[in-house]
Amino acid sequence: MSAVRVLEYSGWNEFKRDLLTELFGDGVFQSGYYLFRGMGNADWSLSSAFDLRFGSLPHDQRLRLWEELIGHWRRTCEENGVPDSVVRDDQQLWALGQHHGLPTRLLDWSTSPYVAAFFAFYYWVLRLPQEFGHVVIWVLHLDNPVWSREMGVEIVTPPALENVRLRAQGGKFTLSRTPFASLQEYVEQSATGLALTKIVLPSREAVRALPDLDAMGINNYRLFPDLTGLAEMTTMRLLLRMAAGASEWEQPQVPASGSLRLMGPVHDRHQPRI
Repeated sequence: MSAVRVLEYSGWNEFKRDLLTELFGDGVFQSGYYLFRGMGNADWSLSSAFDLRFGSLPHDQRLRLWEELIGHWRRTCEENGVPDSVVRDDQQLWALGQHHGLPTRLLDWSTSPYVAAFFAFYYWVLRLPQEFGHVVIWVLHLDNPVWSREMGVEIVTPPALENVRLRAQGGKFTLSRTPFASLQEYVEQSATGLALTKIVLPSREAVRALPDLDAMGINNYRLFPDLTGLAEMTTMRLLLRMAAGASEWEQPQVPASGSLRLMGPVHDRHQPRI
């Protein structure tokens, strides 16, 4: 059996209808069996920010650089008033850095497939008008023994009490200690049995999925509960109203390639954040 399988859904409604049956048989969600990660381009690899940036370096040099980076981060946090309970706890310290832009060897996952779907579709919206035809939601199979410190990639669950973003997102992480550039490469070389499922959906389904997720309470402000999250939620709702033709501007066009073309006065001012 391949360590990675691929499932393709034609749309958001099919994803909602079939995913839980595919994963659980009876269609009833149960926690503790899977983790989920959404990405705005189905061609992107499961690589941490640190490995994407320093992946060309030899493995030993990358590990030394990682230790140096974390040492600097720890001292900087201590000097700037981060609570001692976080500074002294490696997992909390790494998670704090991850959620604020530090290039770590952690890769973000969620316990919720719907939170992962939000990130997949929202990251696609952020990159408009680039044309990515499909988004991806990765499923990590927790019952596979390949996910262990002894094997090389462990599941990290830092306490979420003092990290509101982590708590809101049902966040967990994978931490790779292997020489592999991505988790796909790692499981293909190391896993016995199914370790990852790659779920691919058309990116244009964002105009259906994001309002649906918003109605479930999954939006920028719930996942990033601060003023930045509130501003991003407001912007997203405007873009989605435009996509549905519910604003005074001309309705955006969603071609088969999946790129949302903003029309009218907002077009010249709107710039993708990433």
